Amino acid sequence: MSADRSTPPGLRALWHARPSYYPRTLWALLLTLDLLPWPWGEDILARLFVARAFLRTTRLRQALRWAACQPRPRWRLALALCAYQGRLVAQASMLGRRGPDELRRFVLVRGGEHLPAPGRPTILLGFHLGAKGPDVALKLAGHSFIRLGGPRVSRSWLNEAWRRFLSTSQIVVPIDDTKFLSSALYEARRRLLEGGTLFTLGDGHGRPAFQLDLPGGPLPIRSGWLALRRHTGAVVLPVLSHLEGRLQVVTIHSPLPAVDPDPARDLHACRAALGQLVQEYVRRFPEQCPSLVYWDPDPGVPPDGTAEPTSEALHSGERAV
Repeated sequence: MSADRSTPPGLRALWHARPSYYPRTLWALLLTLDLLPWPWGEDILARLFVARAFLRTTRLRQALRWAACQPRPRWRLALALCAYQGRLVAQASMLGRRGPDELRRFVLVRGGEHLPAPGRPTILLGFHLGAKGPDVALKLAGHSFIRLGGPRVSRSWLNEAWRRFLSTSQIVVPIDDTKFLSSALYEARRRLLEGGTLFTLGDGHGRPAFQLDLPGGPLPIRSGWLALRRHTGAVVLPVLSHLEGRLQVVTIHSPLPAVDPDPARDLHACRAALGQLVQEYVRRFPEQCPSLVYWDPDPGVPPDGTAEPTSEALHSGERAV
């Protein structure tokens, strides 16, 4: 048996490893579907989420309201959105993916020319838009960085092949673990000041810095990455991901404006740049934006966003990794 098909933990251990954001019924379904070869489980889950929308009509009404704000056929877009939400859950748990080699040929990275020379502090800023795991896709394409975010738990993520792939490149912030938060943020700041590259999410958890006004509703942007940027002078490159059939396309965009000494002007410049970028994304891929419609852990999508750093955490946290 190849290394990429290392034996995952037993069923009992997998059941007890269930994260709190996965309902028991969904967790059992994921463990079952994961036994199927990719992409069977993902396709089944997409269809089940469409069916679920007709059983839980609140979800369907939310999708229809979102679709009504987009220049697409309303019902077709709403059902595509529900199906895509199921695909996101499958992607979040790496459903049916036994190891990195099985995913590598389905990844395409664009915009690598925007990356600064090695040694320059850099933040790759992802979002809950489009395909899950853009950081995984970037690593499969050969890019090196540290990920700051929440834990990833599934049958595949607990497989030895995936653990080896990610083990030395993460700063994991356990959900609701405020004691660990300051040490994780301190470590992220240290890595940046040493010239490293960090991947985190701009619309995860934490205190909002501003919001982007989009058709159908606002997208809150959190302040964590802004604090890291201001404290380290890091270049910030927005990263957006979408699916083209089975292919995950990750685009590294041009950097945000350099840090302005005036906080108000700096915030305005970041908001303007990100607003234009995200609005264009939503216009092109409205069916790939369920996070703008459903923002709670019920669908089983892990809240693996950026954590909220304070000045104290950035300067005086304990080193933990």
